This record gives sequence, structure tokens and C-alpha cells, in this order.
Amino acid sequence: MPFGGQPARARVHLDQQDRRILEFLVANARVSFQDIARELGVSRATVHERVKKMAQLGIIQGYHAAVNWSLVGYPVTALIALQTEQGQASYSVLEDLAKIREVESAYLVAGRFDCIVKVRAESHEHLQAVLFDLIGKIRGFHRAETMVVLTTPLENHFTLSHPD
Repeated sequence: MPFGGQPARARVHLDQQDRRILEFLVANARVSFQDIARELGVSRATVHERVKKMAQLGIIQGYHAAVNWSLVGYPVTALIALQTEQGQASYSVLEDLAKIREVESAYLVAGRFDCIVKVRAESHEHLQAVLFDLIGKIRGFHRAETMVVLTTPLENHFTLSHPD
């Protein structure tokens, strides 16, 4: 299977209670099952079983910390749109990107570019080095357009709740 590819899966039906549990966990992965149960008016065991089932189904894939990257020395965030060779060579580019420490994520996209890469850097000079000395030397890479993030006023905003 190609790099990062996942087999197609049937959509899993989530009821409103599953959706609410997920929203609590997305907002704060450290929230206790007891606190969720109290908010939803169900037992802790109910929450535990539903979370366990969602993990087994692959809906919940892990628990993550939200990091203030500026405070740990990476104040520069950039989105880099890449054009690559087409076909199998584009997967080689992804494999090489995965080896670069500063690459936080990569998205295969449709349109003028083939991939969008999110990079964290210590400074603009560091970002330049990542672009020229690392990404620029990847075999199969053709062209990049870099957008430096000024601020992130909205992140992790997506919710599962449907407006009533």
C-alpha cells in the first residue's frame, strides 16, 4: 500500500452520545470518564465501554497534547505547497519528508500542488535551511510555494455535533 494510504472503510454510525463523548475528548484528552459521564447523565462504565468500542473501530486513534510551539523554541510555522513528480515518485517524496524532523504533517491534495506540508522552525533562517537544504534536495521534488503563518486564530474547530 502507498505511503500513508489506508484501506477504504465503511462509515461507522455514531449516535449523539458517541459524538458528545468524542467532543469532550477532542477538547481535553485528559478529561476523566467520570466527568464525561456526569455531563451526559450516564454511568462511567457506559462512557468507558463507548470509548473502548470507538478505539477498537479505529475512530479514536490516540490521545495528544496541544503544545504551544513558540514556548518550546519553534515560533515559526509554515505551510509549504509542493509540486512533485507524478506517480510512484510522489510516494518517495513523502517518505523523504517523513525523515525531516521539522515536518509536522503532510497532506496529499488535488489541484495545482500535490502535497501541503506543515513545518515548524526555530527562526526564519532555520525555515530557509529546511526549505533549501532538506526539502529542496528531495529527489522528485519540483517546486514549492511557502506560506509563513502569522497567527493561528482558529485551530481544532471542527465538531461532530449537528446544529439543531
